[in-house]
Amino acid sequence: MPSPLHYITVTTPDGEIIGYAWGSADDVGWVHRAASSSDAYRAGVEWYSRIRDAHRRGLAPAGVLALFSREPGVGPVTEAPDLAAVEELARVVTPADDQRLLDQLVPAQHPAWRWLAEAFDALTAEDREVVWGGGHMLPSGAIQAPFPVYSKQVERVVSALHSVGAVTEEYRWMGHPLPTVPSSGHLSPADAVRAATALVRGERFCNGLIDEALRDGLLDAVVGSLRAWHAELEAGGSSAAYRAEDRPEHRPEEGSARTVPAAAVRPSVGGARGARRGPVRCRYCGGSPAVDAAFRAHRGLLVLLGFRRMDGPVCRTCGLGLHRALTTHTLCWGWWSPLSLVLFGPLTLVRNLLAVRRVKRLAEPGPGLLGPRFDPGVPVHRRPRAYVALVPLAWLLCLIGAAVFGGG
Repeated sequence: MPSPLHYITVTTPDGEIIGYAWGSADDVGWVHRAASSSDAYRAGVEWYSRIRDAHRRGLAPAGVLALFSREPGVGPVTEAPDLAAVEELARVVTPADDQRLLDQLVPAQHPAWRWLAEAFDALTAEDREVVWGGGHMLPSGAIQAPFPVYSKQVERVVSALHSVGAVTEEYRWMGHPLPTVPSSGHLSPADAVRAATALVRGERFCNGLIDEALRDGLLDAVVGSLRAWHAELEAGGSSAAYRAEDRPEHRPEEGSARTVPAAAVRPSVGGARGARRGPVRCRYCGGSPAVDAAFRAHRGLLVLLGFRRMDGPVCRTCGLGLHRALTTHTLCWGWWSPLSLVLFGPLTLVRNLLAVRRVKRLAEPGPGLLGPRFDPGVPVHRRPRAYVALVPLAWLLCLIGAAVFGGG
């Protein structure tokens, strides 16, 4: 029996659902929302990388979800019966998804609509007959793969579908089954765009898709639905208009395996404006409270200068660890060039002192979500490396003293 898992819903700043991050007892993963926009899909790839990185750093799946659920645009941690329930949720298509595809179509006054109508109306039974070439052995001995040879009129229809915007990158056709003609013979305008994209783009990878669409009526349904939508648009209808039976609040795509219980999968998500913000957490251990601070280190050797900076929200423990380590490094190596001695070394130490004052005002942090904290170690004044610069300084003072007293 599949064990329950938890997930968080991730949205874009404008409220579009990107996908779902899930965590089981021992693993994390990401489910892209099938109907999301191309921008949302790219954002989902970045989210998946962040989630995997957090898990690889030793954070438990529950900790990963808890950490990212506090970011803007991310919903609370929700339980689902199994991964299939989350995948079913990711297949939901909303009216906004349909409208995004309709927005890819050219305006009603564009001549491409006339080109589509003329090309389709000129199709004859002879034009619909597809001759297949290839399938025979070439002089080289290789067997040429069979390929369809479409009539000029069919190619005109395909070109017109491109021209009206019905073939679009906003529909990721490879992740969906090929649409089929419903019993009514009618497709919603958005489904017509989906079918047109799948047919035209898919023909490049699977020869004969358009041939099959000519025979089973799918191409006729695509063009007929688009022309009906265009006619309604010209008559003064809305670009979002389509039949009431095609407009459920959330419509699963064809081929869905089952219906998921609403209690298990209902998204509880706010956009960036309504997302709740949790406490600021340390970027190194995930503990809270934390404050933004930057600690620096400097190394100078004659004309060679080196700088290092570690910043971001830090808790009290990690902040003290960074301050002591980088300040000790600067005290040891930050004096061995003229510029370091008079400028960069002292400036680095002063900036670290200002930063650590903010960190020391924090309370002790709670449990870390991202792994072990930095070890603060002993204070700077108890570290031998902090006094390395005193050795050449003492030697220089001795030389000066010897010269003064010897000269006297």
